[in-house]
Amino acid sequence: MTPSLKTGYFPTCDGHLIYWERHGTPGTEPIFFLHGGPGGCSSRHHLEFFDLLGFDIVLYDQRGCGRSYPHGELRRNNTGLCVEDIDRLRQHLGFEKISLLGVSWGSWLAIQYQQRYPQTVLKTTLVSVFVPFAANVSAYDQKLSEGLAGVGHGTDGSSARQIYQILSNGCTAQQRQAATHWLKAIFQLNGQSMRQGTIEDFADEEAVHAIRLELHYHLNQYFFTRRQEKLTLDSNTQVIQGIKDTFGMTSLRWLRQRLTMQCQLLHAGHDAFDSAMLKAVRRTLKRSLCP
Repeated sequence: MTPSLKTGYFPTCDGHLIYWERHGTPGTEPIFFLHGGPGGCSSRHHLEFFDLLGFDIVLYDQRGCGRSYPHGELRRNNTGLCVEDIDRLRQHLGFEKISLLGVSWGSWLAIQYQQRYPQTVLKTTLVSVFVPFAANVSAYDQKLSEGLAGVGHGTDGSSARQIYQILSNGCTAQQRQAATHWLKAIFQLNGQSMRQGTIEDFADEEAVHAIRLELHYHLNQYFFTRRQEKLTLDSNTQVIQGIKDTFGMTSLRWLRQRLTMQCQLLHAGHDAFDSAMLKAVRRTLKRSLCP
């Protein structure tokens, strides 16, 4: 793997510093990778989606996430501001137009960016889509509550709101216990497994901040508004979706009720690094632009 071309921080006008990296080949198609979450981060692992010789790749951590600063900051942190950050970073790096690869939560940011700045988008690829419309968020919240109840002992928080309150107001020990409880539930919901000791080691201060940020979005319905139900996506947009991803398929059905979309359905779950998904992403990114 080639080293990054350049790294830096972009200051927003409201007190956040956005961490970014550039990889790949200068002068080729510029593409921004929009990571999942909310509360996730980008990593060199995400370069597996790309042909480094064919793209000028920008990885960045959304506000409050990863190496962006302040880490876990909830103030001035919502979907609309995250979308604005994409365009300001585009301008900061000197790109006239960019392509977008959005995975999971990042797929919704990519959709919203295309709504707001269609003139700056070359092509968009959406993977393991997530749309935070009310019924989808409600169903996800119910599934989270069931998962928390299934792994808990009645004292660690049995709902997303209770976990959020502990992460916001509890002492360090309580916060780490609540983060561990949350992670166990999430791994179980995703059909993943991890040893108890490994989970506890993972539930450090950074994880507490990331989970609290994720719950900040979840409890605010991901800042979804009724006007976001009216969408347009251009012909250079393609979707890659696993049919075993329940909430992704619900999101896709919602989108298809409003739009005509080019979509690849694969026998996979939500994990974009599933071998079939990864191959499909790499192949799709290489497509030519529609006239």
